[in-house]
Amino acid sequence: MLKKILLVFIFLLAFVVAQKAYAADEFATSYDVVYDVGSDGVSSVTEKITLRNLTSQYYATEFKRTIGASQISDLKATDPAGVLDVKSTPQDTTTDIDVKFNQQIVGLGKELSWSLQYKSKDFTAHLGRAWEISIPRVITKSQLDNYRVTMSVPLDFGEPTLISPSPKSQTTNFGKMLLAFDKNELQNTGIAATFGSNLVYDFNLTYRLQNTFLTPILTSIALPPDTQYQDVIYARMEPKPLNVTVDTDGNYLAWYRLNRNQKLDVLVVGSAKLYAKSKVKNPFLPAELLRKYLQSAKYWDADNPAIKAKLTEILKGRDGSASADKALLIYKYVVGYLKYNPARLTSNIERLGAVTALNNPTSAVCMEFTDLFIALARSAGIPARELDGFAYTNNPNLRPVSFAQGVLHAWPEYWDQTRGWVMVDPTWENTSSGVDYFNQLDLNHFVFVVKGLSSTQPIPAGSDKLNQDKRDVKVTVSDADFLGKPQLSANIGVPQDIIAGFPSTFKVTLENQGNAVVSPANFSISTGQLTILNGDQQPGPIPAFGHIELDYQYRARTFLDKFDDNVVVAVNGQKYSQKISVKPFFVFAMFPVTLILFLGSIAGLYFSILGVLIYRRRLRKK
Repeated sequence: MLKKILLVFIFLLAFVVAQKAYAADEFATSYDVVYDVGSDGVSSVTEKITLRNLTSQYYATEFKRTIGASQISDLKATDPAGVLDVKSTPQDTTTDIDVKFNQQIVGLGKELSWSLQYKSKDFTAHLGRAWEISIPRVITKSQLDNYRVTMSVPLDFGEPTLISPSPKSQTTNFGKMLLAFDKNELQNTGIAATFGSNLVYDFNLTYRLQNTFLTPILTSIALPPDTQYQDVIYARMEPKPLNVTVDTDGNYLAWYRLNRNQKLDVLVVGSAKLYAKSKVKNPFLPAELLRKYLQSAKYWDADNPAIKAKLTEILKGRDGSASADKALLIYKYVVGYLKYNPARLTSNIERLGAVTALNNPTSAVCMEFTDLFIALARSAGIPARELDGFAYTNNPNLRPVSFAQGVLHAWPEYWDQTRGWVMVDPTWENTSSGVDYFNQLDLNHFVFVVKGLSSTQPIPAGSDKLNQDKRDVKVTVSDADFLGKPQLSANIGVPQDIIAGFPSTFKVTLENQGNAVVSPANFSISTGQLTILNGDQQPGPIPAFGHIELDYQYRARTFLDKFDDNVVVAVNGQKYSQKISVKPFFVFAMFPVTLILFLGSIAGLYFSILGVLIYRRRLRKK
């Protein structure tokens, strides 16, 4: 009986993309893989593979796989008999490997042990003072007997800030940190490790404004905001804005007045520090906002019947599960269902929205991954919103940026009652062959704007129609650190003299003259004897170059009060005082009273004389 020749497609370990396999379940595999990361960030990968025949009817002569890396070198394969014939074929985002065996694995239970070696710089990124290592999850249709991974990382990378999943063991040896993982940790996820607690980016952004109306307008630009995972400082804004305010989503809006047909280029220079862990200890979101982040919107049609039907299919009766559990099911569905289509980047990208993406899964870029996740999450009762910004990538094929002329990236976040806002990136998990971008996000995602109440506003730097030049967005990794220095000042606008007894108003202006946002604390306003009618007003956060104006009403007790007083504003440990003089009503009323009395006297004299003349005339007639 002629033996059947089986061409086995086995999908291994890290950097694997699934494809059609033939009778792969006829073989079992065991893997022992080492990723030896050099100080230069280049990973030397050694995969020791044991292939075991589960049948007497088939044997393997050839091995094919796809490595999820487009930049590999020094590729070789060996078995106990010597060097194996191995060929590589680079694709857009992957590399196809074809290995021919020197011997056949014939017979039930027979094994062949061999190894595959290569180098790549796609799996490690050096960002300022931080290092990141990303290893995609294993995808295999064959029986998995054993699966072990060891990451060998230089000690000078520093202590790991985040590792997902947690390693089975962690040791040091010969200047290296050894992190060991086995089948239990890695069967459903890849490895993501961050060495370094924060990363600093310097940015130089140009906003191009234009007023096409016949009258002057007041318009705004969206500045990179502080978030749960980033702090921002501003060195320059040219020209200086009229004010910088904070919207409901937490965006910083710088306001400018443009005359008729005026064009204005605004330069914003600053730095952002991104954190591997949330800097908010007790996250809180008001109930009103939670409800708004569940509503349908353009591109996020959470109430659409197709979205609701798909959600029912995804959750499979787990509607009562915790938000994080439901979010994970939705995330995994989006990652597996949509297919990234780089061909859409060659033309002007039209945003499809969640429903269209659901019906056209093969035409997705980052916007569709984001929109579909948000719509499904909101439909499931999970508050979710969109983040747009700069995403650092050392390999755009594996971690693409595909929004706004290839400069920006879009990714979603959802609200968890314990963790607060949690950023995830289904696009990158899809394109990087399973790197875990759900349980933790890296230091590569720098937020420019937050879109929650609206799916279209505000517009981030570099994405409006006037900003067609990629040079309008310049972001570089910095080795330096910074410390935000807000500088709050208060100005009390009260008249020196006021009329007793009548309600009056005055204005308190809090201005931030520093480089970072300030949240006024321990704010109070007081006087000695005056009564402030609405003194319980509390100011919100004030961004750099911004100010807040608070209007207060006050009055003296009676119309006859006369005294000198001080209006005192206390904020952030500082006190500001303004003298004020209260004068009784009659002091201010003396001139009007005198004038009235004088005019009354004149009128009285006039009518008296007139009356006498009339009386005499009547007497003569008699």
